[in-house]
Amino acid sequence: MQNEWNMTEEDCKKYAKDCQELRKSWAVTWGGPLNFKLTAKDHHDATLMGQDTVRLCEMQGIVPRMKDKKGMDTRTKNNVLAFKAEFLFARLFNLPLPVVNVLSDGGIDFWLGETSVDVKCSSHTDGPLIFDDEKAFAADFAVLYGATDDPKVLKLNGCIDRNTFFKKAYKKDFGYGERFVMRADSLDPIEKLWRVYVEKNLTENNHEP
Repeated sequence: MQNEWNMTEEDCKKYAKDCQELRKSWAVTWGGPLNFKLTAKDHHDATLMGQDTVRLCEMQGIVPRMKDKKGMDTRTKNNVLAFKAEFLFARLFNLPLPVVNVLSDGGIDFWLGETSVDVKCSSHTDGPLIFDDEKAFAADFAVLYGATDDPKVLKLNGCIDRNTFFKKAYKKDFGYGERFVMRADSLDPIEKLWRVYVEKNLTENNHEP
């Protein structure tokens, strides 16, 4: 049996297999999502820092406690994930480890030379990158991790520069008003951020992202 492209069932299977191999090759050659594991100490510290951040803010009455359908404290869960992602990013680029900012970090978690970075982590492995508005994306780049079934492992989905994000993002209302959204598989590989950092800070080239 053939389809409108004049391909047999065997041709379709071969095409699908070739595409799968091509995606694997692309991930190795051009970069792709990677899983990173926290050390026992980093996992411990990230958990405590996430919990302490919420407690400090609640003591000041500025952060309401949120519960999910199972009664879990999602505010603490999200803060812990955020610190886990920051620890992994710091280790990846050999940067100072994260600290607790009681009030605000100004939307910037790290500096790679003159390039500012906002590290995000979704509670879903392949969850999207989300910003409330243009002011919320204050850094030059955003990096997105995703949680996995292993609490010590996060998936690094990629990065995106600010200008490209707002050109390609779409708007969606999750129940709190419209927000800017980009799918995880639409992000650039983390190698792009490394290259921008090198070109802007370590070479004579000076390219904008």
